[in-house]
Amino acid sequence: MNKLLCFLFILLSTGIYAQGEANNWYFGNKAGVNFNTSPPSAVNNGELSTNEGCSSISDENGQLIFYTDGRTVWNRNHQIMANANYFDGTGLLGDPSSTSSGLIVPHPTNTDFYYVFTVDEPHHENANAYPNQGPADANGNPIPLYTDINGSIPQDDDGYNNGLNYSLVDMTLNGGLGDIVSTEKNMPLVTYDPNDSEEIKYKCSEKITAVKGSDCNSIWVITHFIDSFYAFKIDAAGVNTNPVISEVGPTLPISSYRRSALGYMKASPNGEKILIAHNTRTYNQVGNEDVEDGGVYLTDFNPVTGDISNNIPLIEEVNAYGVEFSIQTQKAYATTTKQDILTLYQWDLESADIPNSIQPVPGANGAAATALQLAPNGKIYKTNLGSNILAVINDPEADAASVNYSESTANGAINLNGNSATFGLPPFIQSFFLNTINIINGDDDEIVTELKLCPQENYTLFYEDLPGATYTWYKNGEVIVGETSNSLDLNFDTVTTLPYSHTYKLEIEPNNGECSFKGIANVTYNDKPVANEVSYFNCSTSYSNTSSFNLEDLYTDINPNLETSSTLEASFYETLEDVENEINNIDNLANYQSVNLPHTLYVKVLDRETGCSNRAKLNLDIVVIQDLEVTKSVCATNDMGLEIFNLSEIKEQVVDSNSNLNGIFYSSQEDAILKQNPIGNQDAFENTIPFYQTIYLRLETSMGCQDIVEIHLEVFDYIPVGEDLPEIIYCLEDLPRKTTLNSGIPSALIENYTYLWSPSGETTESIETNELTSHTLRVTNSFGCSQTRNFTITASNKANFEVEVNDFSENNSIHIILNEDAVGNYQYALNSSVGPYQSESYFENLTPGVYDIYVKDLYGCGISKKTIGIQGVMKFFTPNEDGFNDRWRVLGKYERNLATAKIYIFDRFGKLLVSLNGNSRGWDGRYNGKEMPSNDYWYKVVLEDGRVLTGSLSLIR
Repeated sequence: MNKLLCFLFILLSTGIYAQGEANNWYFGNKAGVNFNTSPPSAVNNGELSTNEGCSSISDENGQLIFYTDGRTVWNRNHQIMANANYFDGTGLLGDPSSTSSGLIVPHPTNTDFYYVFTVDEPHHENANAYPNQGPADANGNPIPLYTDINGSIPQDDDGYNNGLNYSLVDMTLNGGLGDIVSTEKNMPLVTYDPNDSEEIKYKCSEKITAVKGSDCNSIWVITHFIDSFYAFKIDAAGVNTNPVISEVGPTLPISSYRRSALGYMKASPNGEKILIAHNTRTYNQVGNEDVEDGGVYLTDFNPVTGDISNNIPLIEEVNAYGVEFSIQTQKAYATTTKQDILTLYQWDLESADIPNSIQPVPGANGAAATALQLAPNGKIYKTNLGSNILAVINDPEADAASVNYSESTANGAINLNGNSATFGLPPFIQSFFLNTINIINGDDDEIVTELKLCPQENYTLFYEDLPGATYTWYKNGEVIVGETSNSLDLNFDTVTTLPYSHTYKLEIEPNNGECSFKGIANVTYNDKPVANEVSYFNCSTSYSNTSSFNLEDLYTDINPNLETSSTLEASFYETLEDVENEINNIDNLANYQSVNLPHTLYVKVLDRETGCSNRAKLNLDIVVIQDLEVTKSVCATNDMGLEIFNLSEIKEQVVDSNSNLNGIFYSSQEDAILKQNPIGNQDAFENTIPFYQTIYLRLETSMGCQDIVEIHLEVFDYIPVGEDLPEIIYCLEDLPRKTTLNSGIPSALIENYTYLWSPSGETTESIETNELTSHTLRVTNSFGCSQTRNFTITASNKANFEVEVNDFSENNSIHIILNEDAVGNYQYALNSSVGPYQSESYFENLTPGVYDIYVKDLYGCGISKKTIGIQGVMKFFTPNEDGFNDRWRVLGKYERNLATAKIYIFDRFGKLLVSLNGNSRGWDGRYNGKEMPSNDYWYKVVLEDGRVLTGSLSLIR
């Protein structure tokens, strides 16, 4: 069987998982790595800080779901889950100082569920206190700190040996961010003899691993204690709490815990082998010393039954810690120390004598054995304690001398961007790494899930055309209808704004009884980098067709980020054909010689991060700078000699007519030479020296050639016209008298200017007019500067008005009504020409009587007057000859306004006592010469306008 067919056979035997679940690692002191990129990239957004144990999980597209140190769980937003916060009292039962404190396992059939398996550190000083909370000494007496780690409760340990537990995470909780299910939290799994008084104190070692079951829909979670492996099966029903127990040597005596519990255990990706590292078999619990009698052991695993058998010692008499398989289970690796010397070993699992195939891997440094972890890209990574570099085994399937182990970022190691690694790395279900296919280029030697494309670029995703297999393609989780082949064409979307991303998935069902498998492609279309066309000019006093150019000076103009970006680069070419074929790029950028000006080059800008590029023209030529002087004159708007100049307009004359030049203004020649204190507001510069000032324009080209031009700012003399006059009032009563208008210029200066009046068109310094309109005089000097003086003649007059009287009422009033020919602005007063005046033309609550009405024109055209009467009747009279109210009469008589009125007086029985005309003196209280008694009487008044007024009056004697 050739290598490809062998690999496909292994691939088709894998389970239900896709490749993205192991793409985000969080470990050490807030260190992190993202395997969605190629090469992998460091991330600094994690909150986890742990000495050893940690675990993380992502979705099949490589997007983070959550991570844990075995005590606290953080969601994808790096927020602590409410029901998994150790220091808030809701934490899990792992320990960050446990080798494999936590392991996250997806539920085999429910995509919303995840199990977090935790393994505590089985500390002997907790066992000393059992069943109480530790730490305690060998006699069971409480002690304040752990003697071997100088740690305290709860910071370093909760004081109990909690063994193996699991908790369920439901991702539908907390708005899709997930949380621990309270009813299935910290569920204990028994990995010891409950009847053994010593085993119950420790419960478990620090080792845990997981691998898929043979039925494609189950997972085995495996741990170890003393001399036995415990394999728990997870299937659609959840966690089976009854383990498959395999008693396999060697025996690690319980008296040597906690240090004997240290060391990783890993299942092989194909599910057939187990590697286990035992740090030591002898540990002095009192003196806290390890004996170098640990080792690394290889066993067989049955993914059908969960049984483990056939223990093979690979190396002994060392302190062992990290172990790992290559992705095809051809090689095994382990980190060990002896006499404080680190060795990274490799074994050939295809050898007939596996233990004797041991070889040290060259280049591994350090004094501490640390974790090894297989990655989605098929490489194995190793921590260096306290380092911000994650070392790498680039070719794990090769022999030891050729695996290309490196601690250099130039050769695949990962810079953690300031964060540091400790002992541990996150473990995963080992089947993740074998269940990977590459649909981006069909090459499974290195799995790539990220594809970066550029505008207008098309691409085909594909995998091997396997006979009888069924292919289903997905886009962003939705089935792509009609796409059932082993390839999928991607076409650039001209509508969607760049950058845009889609996730494509291929599910392959082999239809041969084996499990299905999947491939993922996270496709991002990026925009092209900026590449501006640039014109680059040398300066000279005369034109030449040859010159030397420093092309590196153009970086900022071509792309503003070119010099500062770590991902952008520019290449220069002589011809369009060269840039299209990326050949014959120009090497000597700092001193490029052009011999045929004007000349066009081509520049290509490449963004190495996105792979997208753009190109532009580069125009080279010579610009000739000649000495110039420029005068800018403006007309004065005041007599101070200070005006606003738009320097941009001057710059357009000198610079923009030759776009190859750049110009900056300065107030002094010294500033222009030193390029200091440039004039800021070019569009509104006010001269500081009245009437005449020189400023300086510094001209430069992109090559640095320069000239300084004097700019003379001149303010012509101010034309001293008079101020605009306020409104001139012309009283219509004065027609046809004329008003004189003039310029206001002093008489000695009148002959220095020309004059134009509007609307009359007259050209004299003054005019006489009675034209009621706006008049404008424009005064112009010999420089063409003008000033204007404005006049407005407005008509007004004395008021012509009528009066509307409302009398014989409870609220006597008058209303003054202006006639249409009253064009002024008026105020109104009663009985006095000096006021007070009011703006309202309405007076009310007036007593009967005679009133003088005055209407005054506010513009001074005069006061108009009318006299009116407010008529009414007396309510009572007292005919006692005292001179007051001796006769009853109608009030408010004015001239003959009551001449035709008729007045009748009746007693209370209706008898007519007297009849009078309106102009009579009134009733004296007699009837037929006889005085009438005090009483109420009735009156009837018939007015000349036909109104009839009736009422009562009182006669009082």
